[in-house]
Amino acid sequence: MNSTQAYLDQYYLNQTQFALHCELSPQDIEELVDAQLIPAPSYQVSESRHCKSVVFGELIDPDSVEELKAGSYFHPAAATWTRYAYTTLQRHPKDEAKGIVKRRFVEEFVQALAIKNNSTYRLKDCFNETGAALADGIAQRVNTNWQHFLNGVFSLCVAKPECIANIVHKEILQEKLSVITNNGSRVDYQNEDLATLKKLIDDYANSTMPFSPLEYPRSSRKRLVEDLRNTLSVL
Repeated sequence: MNSTQAYLDQYYLNQTQFALHCELSPQDIEELVDAQLIPAPSYQVSESRHCKSVVFGELIDPDSVEELKAGSYFHPAAATWTRYAYTTLQRHPKDEAKGIVKRRFVEEFVQALAIKNNSTYRLKDCFNETGAALADGIAQRVNTNWQHFLNGVFSLCVAKPECIANIVHKEILQEKLSVITNNGSRVDYQNEDLATLKKLIDDYANSTMPFSPLEYPRSSRKRLVEDLRNTLSVL
C-alpha cells in the first residue's frame, strides 16, 4: 500500500458510506458527532486535498495528493457504538442522552481496566494490591480516554474498536510493552523471557491498526512491533 487514499479506502468509510453502514443518514452522523455522542472522524480530507489525521496532524503526500478524495473518514467498527448512541438520542433529550452514553463508556472502561489489572498488567494508579479501585487514578484515566474516544483517536489506532473492552485491551498492551522495553529503546534483553515478550508483541500487533504510509514511521506500531522484532531477532 503506497498512498494515504489507498489506506483510507481499505480501512475506513467516508461519512456517506459510514452512515449507510449504520443505516442512518449523513446528517444523523453529523448530529451525533456535534453532540459528542460518537467518535469524530479519524481522518479528514479537505476540498483542497489536505489530509488531517486526528493523531498525527496534516499528512503531506506530494506524490499522491491528486488521489485524495475529500471527506470525513470513520472506522466501520464504530457503527456498533453509533447505532447505540443514535437510539439513545431518539429516546432522550440531548444533554440526558450525553450523560447516558458517557456513563456506559465509563462503566465499560472501568470494568475492562479491572480485568486487565488482574490478567495483563498491574495498574498501580488505578488499583491497590488487593484489587480495590483507586478513585482518583481511575477518574484521570477515564477523563483522558473519554476525550480520546470522542476525538476519534481510538478509531485511528485500535484494530477492532467496536467495544470499549477492545480499546482498553490495546491500550494496556501498549502500556505494558512500553514499560518493559523503555518505549522500544531498550536493547539488552539477556535476562528477559523472550518467548513471553514475543507473544506480547504479537498480541499488541493484532490489536493495533497498521497506520497509513505517512503515519507508520512515527507510529507506536513501528516502534513496538517492527523495530522490537528486529532487535530481538539478533539475540
